[in-house]
Amino acid sequence: MKLKRTLIYLLLIYAPMVTYAQKEANGTGKFSISPAFQLLRSTHGNLFYAPSLKTNYLLANGLEPGFGFEYATTPLHHDNGYVLYKLKFLPVYGNLKYNFKTSHQIKPFVESSLGISFNKYDIAEDAMPDIKSKVKEQGFYVYTGFGTKYSITPGLNTFLAVGFKGYKMSTNDLDINPHGLSFMLGFTFL
Repeated sequence: MKLKRTLIYLLLIYAPMVTYAQKEANGTGKFSISPAFQLLRSTHGNLFYAPSLKTNYLLANGLEPGFGFEYATTPLHHDNGYVLYKLKFLPVYGNLKYNFKTSHQIKPFVESSLGISFNKYDIAEDAMPDIKSKVKEQGFYVYTGFGTKYSITPGLNTFLAVGFKGYKMSTNDLDINPHGLSFMLGFTFL
């Protein structure tokens, strides 16, 4: 129910932007689909691997509102005195990208994503790592970063980006909140 409500809110936020978009010959006024592979280097030293998929709408002013999801996983993570096993995160988010105008094949961009992450893992205390319990929770997902696109053909770009990502951001420093430096490599189909 919360996922459905979140998706409806995101649609209501981005629908006016899509409605007033102008179509031009340079590829604006079109939807893009971006599959990617992401790697998060956690501040606690381990790696999260994540395939992702985003859909954005290209506006004439360089903005690309959209939405996406990813599936991040890692077998083991130490956080705040706990050992976490079999971590699985499924963030669903709204995305906003800005493309800097340039006449070159390489085009820089910045982007930000906000959403909700559905988290599932087994947890144990560092002192007793064999006594595990299962956890299912939700968290506030954030991503902000920058990157470059390279135009292979008019309908196909490849991109590389780096940024900061968190799967359960909170003001409580005792929460389990995997976050860190994120690297992304993917393609954009127009």
